[in-house]
Amino acid sequence: MASLMGNKGFASLNVLQAFGAANDNIFKQLVIMAVTTGGIWSYQFGLNGEFYISLFFSAPFILLAGFLGQFSDKYSKRSVVIVVKLWEVLLAICCIAALYAGNFEFVIFCVMLLGIQSTLFSPTKLGIIPELVPHEEISNANGLLGMVSNVAIILGTVVGGFFYDQYEKAYVAQGMLPQEIPAVLSKVFTPEQISGEGGVTWLIAPGLCILLLACIGLKCALRLPKLQPKNPQLKINFGYHGFFGVNVAMIRQAFGTPLLAVTAAYGAFFIIPGIALLNMATYKDYLGIDAFLASTQGAFLALAIGVGGVVVGKRSRGRLRPRFILTGSLGMTAAFSLLAIAPPNYWVTVSLLAAGGFFAGFYMIPLQSLLQVLTTDKDRGRFIAMNTVTTMIGFVGGNYLFSLGKGTLGLSPPTIYLFCAAVGAVVFFPLWLRWVPWFERAIAKIDEIDSDALTINDQ
Repeated sequence: MASLMGNKGFASLNVLQAFGAANDNIFKQLVIMAVTTGGIWSYQFGLNGEFYISLFFSAPFILLAGFLGQFSDKYSKRSVVIVVKLWEVLLAICCIAALYAGNFEFVIFCVMLLGIQSTLFSPTKLGIIPELVPHEEISNANGLLGMVSNVAIILGTVVGGFFYDQYEKAYVAQGMLPQEIPAVLSKVFTPEQISGEGGVTWLIAPGLCILLLACIGLKCALRLPKLQPKNPQLKINFGYHGFFGVNVAMIRQAFGTPLLAVTAAYGAFFIIPGIALLNMATYKDYLGIDAFLASTQGAFLALAIGVGGVVVGKRSRGRLRPRFILTGSLGMTAAFSLLAIAPPNYWVTVSLLAAGGFFAGFYMIPLQSLLQVLTTDKDRGRFIAMNTVTTMIGFVGGNYLFSLGKGTLGLSPPTIYLFCAAVGAVVFFPLWLRWVPWFERAIAKIDEIDSDALTINDQ
């Protein structure tokens, strides 16, 4: 880990990734709280508003990841990161305007733009690590980057919840609610609140915070070392193949190899956050807490994921250890099963969420490292982009399961976590019986090739 701390390029990546993750979650959390039951825009989508916001953010990953992944292979990843951060600055300005105007449609448009920007960054963020750190430090690098990212998610989620509480007061006090207040809102906002006073500052404060973080992220992007394109001869395909066919091509290329199993295991895992991140918002009413405390549940979860990732990175000792994935799967199953029967207490809930997050770090970091090690320089961006598509399909599937549990089945928030436990239990068996031993053999083969190459060079 010490060698990573002295790596200026990796340090810059950590900072810009952290600020980008914080921005994503500040804005998204504010909007989610606004459409959740009792929020200022809860009448726009009805009972499952959280599901639609998540879908608007996730759809670009599914529709555009294959196409945008081509840029990560064809061009220098440093150049792609700079473009992403410039986009983030412009997007922050749009967020300021949308929130100041209180225009719901404009806000949703910003959510979609945020999803597109994150889609472009996703394959580059993971694909750039092998270009910045030595092979033996990849596991440590993923663990540290994951920790920094999750701390940023914590802060973004908590700050987003805080901003929503203040934004709601200003929004209502400025008379921005509909003239004919929907019944769902009339039960929440009293006449005294509606006619109260509030400063306009809180209408723009969230956007100004996002703009500041975006500018710092852009400065860090400019400090990344110059990197050569890995596949400059690649022709960007703007047709069907470029958007969807490239994903099929990557799957065919990986067919019969452990890479496809990595993608399956990673995609299945994202069903869990697809459920949990929306379910946490419903605890606002279930536990009778405010938006800030509801948002801090995500803080405990994200911090624990980061801690779990760092523990895996340290214990890997310079090599990948897929066995940690099994530990992660069993640990998540146990934690989410206990959440389903836990008493309605805030601290019990966040403690069990933290336990689930800790084991999620054990699950995620080895898989993330395998994606980087088992792909080649020339197709890493496109393969990670394809993996992004499958993970977001899993995430949207989790959103749907949440919607099914909350709306159709009428399950209580704790009971919905049984879906998360079921995913952890089901995925354990193929991992244990087939996939993890396959990963270990693939890593052993790569280590053998590297060892032979070093021997030849020494001679």
